Amino acid sequence: MILYLENPKDSTPKLLELINKFSKVAGYKINIQKSVAFLYTSNVILEKEYKNTIPFKIVHHKIKYLGIHLTKEVKDLYAENYKTLIKEIKEDMTQISGKTYCAHGLEEVILLK
Repeated sequence: MILYLENPKDSTPKLLELINKFSKVAGYKINIQKSVAFLYTSNVILEKEYKNTIPFKIVHHKIKYLGIHLTKEVKDLYAENYKTLIKEIKEDMTQISGKTYCAHGLEEVILLK
């Protein structure tokens, strides 16, 4: 789940209360130690204050979510995701080139990667 909090200092306690209520009703637990947060601020004092307030791990560059690297800067998304994916596809195609596969066999090879 991805959430955006405009004012983390005030919103975090409310969020934690909501997570607790959800846990009781749904029977699921949110692992706070595995939860991460981006801080979209360049103010060092605010960042230190948020680190003391927010129980989540603070990350500075990227978060991996559902196999996609989410970056702070939108301009970095292409390099972080597509270039890596294209490189992996080229490596996979190099490995299977020169070998003969029927269409079904090739599909299985690609799915296994």
